[in-house]
Amino acid sequence: MKKMIFKSVLVAALMVLIKWVLVGGFFVPGEHAFSLVEVSDAGAVFTGAFFVVGLLLAGIMTDFKESEKIPGEIACNLEAIQDWMLLGLKAPRSNDKAEKAKAELDKNYFYNTLSHVTDQILAWIKSNGKKSQELFPVLRKLNDSAYYLAEHYADKEAVKGIQENTNVMRKQLTRAYIISRTDFLAPAYALMYSIVVGINLLLLVCKFKTVGGALIVTGLVSFVFVYLTSLVRGLDDPFELTFGSTDTEVDLKPIERFRERLKDGFQ
Repeated sequence: MKKMIFKSVLVAALMVLIKWVLVGGFFVPGEHAFSLVEVSDAGAVFTGAFFVVGLLLAGIMTDFKESEKIPGEIACNLEAIQDWMLLGLKAPRSNDKAEKAKAELDKNYFYNTLSHVTDQILAWIKSNGKKSQELFPVLRKLNDSAYYLAEHYADKEAVKGIQENTNVMRKQLTRAYIISRTDFLAPAYALMYSIVVGINLLLLVCKFKTVGGALIVTGLVSFVFVYLTSLVRGLDDPFELTFGSTDTEVDLKPIERFRERLKDGFQ
């Protein structure tokens, strides 16, 4: 958020500086450059520009709202998988006569598997490339733990539960992958940038009643449009966490906190 504000303030300050220079009438002989268009005539243009940018922002907010839920849902599935693993470790075996049913289950194997998968999910979400071929083979390790329970005649519901929650989590991560890799329509971005550039140019040639009013309105309007543009860009990929967390990125705390309490569950 700080980065977006800094960028918007920088552009607004530049616009105010240019407007202040134009107020001197240096570039249009015989008439001030800032008095070519009445600001009242440009009001409809400003209103239409706000409306169009607002529509683009509303469209992107739909995916962003869905993205906000994904880390929490992933954390819930990881915790459910942990519960199923613990059930498999503690519940009576379905066949106590088989040789493998008598063998003691390795608790560290389940902890290490779930810990590794959780770390890899966090690393994948924070990565820049988000390559699916790196993530989905890791999720199969959870299914391997289900096969391990099945081979040792552990509770069948535990085996089924691990597989079902793994499949649900795979769908959630696939949705995160699609949101991250699919940009908003290029023509929509072209329209948005054209609007912002056009508004800024219009501000420079608008006539205001006072110099102070010209500088204030130019700075504020340019700040708002540049900030909205940066906001749309940020919300378009809420899983882009390469350069640190901001208000336009998803919160990974549910997964991180599950990782912190994971070891306690296997004590």
